[in-house]
Amino acid sequence: MRALRGKTIGVIGAGNMGQALIRGLLAAGLPPRRIAVVEAKPTRQRLIARRYHVAVCSLDQLARRCDVVIVAVKPQDVVPVLSGLSRAFSRSHRPLVVSIAAGLKIRALERALGRVPIVRAMPNLAANVGSAISAVAYGRWVTSSHRALAKAIFHCVGEVVELPERLFDVVTAISGSGPAYFFLIFKALRDTGIEEGLPKPIAERLAVQTALGSARLASGSRDDLDGLMAQVASKKGTTEAALKVFHRKRLAAVLRAGILAAARRSKELSWLLSKS
Repeated sequence: MRALRGKTIGVIGAGNMGQALIRGLLAAGLPPRRIAVVEAKPTRQRLIARRYHVAVCSLDQLARRCDVVIVAVKPQDVVPVLSGLSRAFSRSHRPLVVSIAAGLKIRALERALGRVPIVRAMPNLAANVGSAISAVAYGRWVTSSHRALAKAIFHCVGEVVELPERLFDVVTAISGSGPAYFFLIFKALRDTGIEEGLPKPIAERLAVQTALGSARLASGSRDDLDGLMAQVASKKGTTEAALKVFHRKRLAAVLRAGILAAARRSKELSWLLSKS
């Protein structure tokens, strides 16, 4: 991607999401020499160097050499990282800082790091297979070139939407936590199939492939979701029988209640982090 050309990207934290971003950047054509990684665990340091052929370095080295610094650590580990970055940034070098730490608001990052361009991002687990949807929001010192750079990074692992930060709690509840909701539905479909006599591998394949096909249909169709349901649910047919039970049991209301609970917890975590 043009926006990434010649840039050096630093990733702090090589867990699932950190590694997904490393893989995505490499797949997009960024040379391994253009990626630097900070990882606290020695065993994972060796794995990262061997698997991806990227530089594993100190926080100070990463902060001074990189054009973009991606903070991909858990929220409880972010305070020492921000402290280290603040000390390492020089007046002449102010890289773009991209945070995927859940609940950590832009104003908290700006308070910790000073006049540094900040992007807050919320990808999801599907980044591991290049099919994430990532929401991004921008701090006050972000320029148009910073925006292009941030979007290029997350396009390496899927799709990107730009949103105001005030919507990130509901984004977290829908797309951040969302894969787990679908896995629960897959499990219910699979387990019902097993109970009714299907072999487990076949039941699981039926559930997952049906979901994959449905997602592709919804993504590429001009019809809205109600219209797509109507295409499947013929009058007095099997789908209609199932949908009537779901409606009677208030499945949509149960799902909504769970999503709102996740959004409330996201707000609580943001408040707790702001006090730390």
